[in-house]
Amino acid sequence: MGSEKFKLDLSDVKGLGWNALLVGGAAAVTYILQNFGTIDLGAMGTLLVPIIAVALDSVVKWLKNNTKKDEE
Repeated sequence: MGSEKFKLDLSDVKGLGWNALLVGGAAAVTYILQNFGTIDLGAMGTLLVPIIAVALDSVVKWLKNNTKKDEE
């Protein structure tokens, strides 16, 4: 964040909003998946868990726009 002390510019507000969106999404996913322990997936569970984990990791990286900014 590049604004002066005790001041927020548009890029700061955008960054804070994006972080709030990511945290809200994580909270929503946690709330939804809280009851997943009671679901019996049978033999498919061992196949679905790694697929879901990779998919969630990909979504998080995509949402974070995994690019490095040039520092000046």
